[in-house]
Amino acid sequence: MNTSGNRYSMSPIHLFFVLYVSLVGVGLMNFQYKMLRGAEKDGWISILAAAVIISIIMKMMFVLLSRQSPDQSSLVHINQRYWGRIAGSILNWIFIVYFMLGSFVAYRSYIHIIQLWILPTQNNWLLGMVVLVLIYYCVSGGIQSVSGMCLWGTLFILVFVFPQTFLVSSYLHPRNLLPVLDHDVASLWLSTRDMLHEFIGCGILLVVYPFIKTPGRSLKWAYAAVVTATIVYLIFFIYSFMYFSHGQMKEHLWPTLSLISIIEMPLIQRMEYLVLSFWLLKILSIITLGLWAACHCLKLDRSIKPSLGLKFAMVIFAVLLFVIRDTVDIDKVTELYTRMGEILILIYVPLVFLFSLIRKNLGDHTGNQDMSDRHKGEGA
Repeated sequence: MNTSGNRYSMSPIHLFFVLYVSLVGVGLMNFQYKMLRGAEKDGWISILAAAVIISIIMKMMFVLLSRQSPDQSSLVHINQRYWGRIAGSILNWIFIVYFMLGSFVAYRSYIHIIQLWILPTQNNWLLGMVVLVLIYYCVSGGIQSVSGMCLWGTLFILVFVFPQTFLVSSYLHPRNLLPVLDHDVASLWLSTRDMLHEFIGCGILLVVYPFIKTPGRSLKWAYAAVVTATIVYLIFFIYSFMYFSHGQMKEHLWPTLSLISIIEMPLIQRMEYLVLSFWLLKILSIITLGLWAACHCLKLDRSIKPSLGLKFAMVIFAVLLFVIRDTVDIDKVTELYTRMGEILILIYVPLVFLFSLIRKNLGDHTGNQDMSDRHKGEGA
């Protein structure tokens, strides 16, 4: 039974939209370019491998969360329960920084893309402040407002963008994907690791789980989100590598946008302008989801009101907007976020899962031993 009221809960199907948004982020615009240092045209194998790994980790999360009591089934309580109040609180603050950092990476990356593609002479502060106002409004509405943004962020790409990519089918060259399987395991793993960086947002499940009305029925929607995200990545990867040659791919830092820019529609000369404008819905859903998770963890760990935590985050974002100015700075912040994600999601979550199994088995063994001793005493 969910301890959250109906006003602050969501149905299992909403988990699909929440997780899809966390799995498909701003990296969709240039993940193909990153493949060039590893699997290259065999990157589709790395995408599938990363999806399998994330599915396993997500299953671990569900098992770990389902073993907790309904009022303790959240990331904050799990850390405090298994590691103690002090160490658990430190871990919670690390996760809070991680969620906020992920939101800032999406926020700053979007503004950077807008500057490069649409408004090269416009200062970033005006657009940045407008987006911050929208972020504050969305997060202030709570989990249902955030999940609503995730719904629109999902529908935007699946309905308005994804189908349009098939218009470039006549320009594709399937031979660009040949020969198949001509990269070694090390190269494949390098690209798999890069793809895992795109999926590490799934850690949001550790925060939203208590708000699901029937958590036991939500696993299928979580897997559906992984499958959908994998298909989206595969389509954009295959289309990009079939359209651009290997040499051309090295010259396109944003392959997805370059691919979209060749789409021709009536009354629309620059399709990428339209996509980037509506892409704001997708980015807002990513940012608000991470900030809501950070504020909620602050509330559970330190009893800090979410409204106060949100205002503090807005100030930090505004300051960093002027500090993180160019591509090099953005890449450094993104690198920090991905490294934290590797440790927290890909390493820490499996370790906590294994620790919970060991603790449960030890508890069951101790309980059975106590029961056996009690029966012996009664027999005597």
